[in-house]
Amino acid sequence: MTKKRFSPTEHLGVNEVERIFLKDFRWITRRILESDMGVDMEVEICKNDHPTGQLLGVQIKTGDSYFKTDRYGDVIYRGSQTHLDYWLNHSLPIIIILHNPDDNSTIWQKITSETITNTSKGWKVEIPINQTLNHTAITEISEMNKFPIYFQRLQRLGIHRKLIERVSKGQQIVIEIEQWANKTSGRTSIKVIKINDIINEEKLLIEGGYVHFSPEQDIYTLFPWAEFEIDEEYYEVSDSDNYYSNYGLWDPEERQYIGASITWKEYISMLPRIRYIEGGAGEINFYRLIFGLNDLGKSFLTMHNYLENGNQLKMLL
Repeated sequence: MTKKRFSPTEHLGVNEVERIFLKDFRWITRRILESDMGVDMEVEICKNDHPTGQLLGVQIKTGDSYFKTDRYGDVIYRGSQTHLDYWLNHSLPIIIILHNPDDNSTIWQKITSETITNTSKGWKVEIPINQTLNHTAITEISEMNKFPIYFQRLQRLGIHRKLIERVSKGQQIVIEIEQWANKTSGRTSIKVIKINDIINEEKLLIEGGYVHFSPEQDIYTLFPWAEFEIDEEYYEVSDSDNYYSNYGLWDPEERQYIGASITWKEYISMLPRIRYIEGGAGEINFYRLIFGLNDLGKSFLTMHNYLENGNQLKMLL
């Protein structure tokens, strides 16, 4: 039996943490839904509602059982050595967040060699019960990723390594974008989906919400290793309707189109490579694009495989 990624209780914690980052911090969150990941969420720090490129990895644990305190009033979290090794060697700074749905309390702690204590039973991290995830923590958490911009770009490649590997192996991965076109917030939602045509199945890999997001430009900032082409099957009906609406030759007696003033090939060549389908009475722009690898993505995989096989500088990736 396949193990479920989230239980209902875990959903409560993930939803609350996402709400805090989006509403109180006004930062961008992206849920990472692959079961073999040791991080539940990627968070991008924003300033004045604009993304900075500074990323954090978040692990979320939900339930009152995590909130037992020691005699000093600290919550003690213990985990597996495998997870600790993964976090300490991760390309991103990692924080662990505990959420108690009974009283809606949410606390956090950095995962670093300084906050971890090795014990006879393994390891532990102490989380002060009053170290609440709210607006008072913004400055401290913001300071966790102050690496140079070139290293931040490498971090983005590192967090997407499994996705890059999927694309390189020929798996069909698509990105679906819904953009509220006429809203001042520029609110946009994104889903990254793995397609399996053989069993007619779609698996959600990543989802997130954004503000002030321009798909035609910002998609290459979000996925600098990728190139994109439209999912032609998804766009087919919309493109055909627009083609005949703009260039069709209508026969009023036959009440049908009898041709067009330009060819279909000429029409398609005039369209932007990245384009949307209008929906929701003109309120929402829909995109569905297929991932490919650009030269940066191919070079990153070559470099990662070389370093991994040589067991060198793995902390960078």
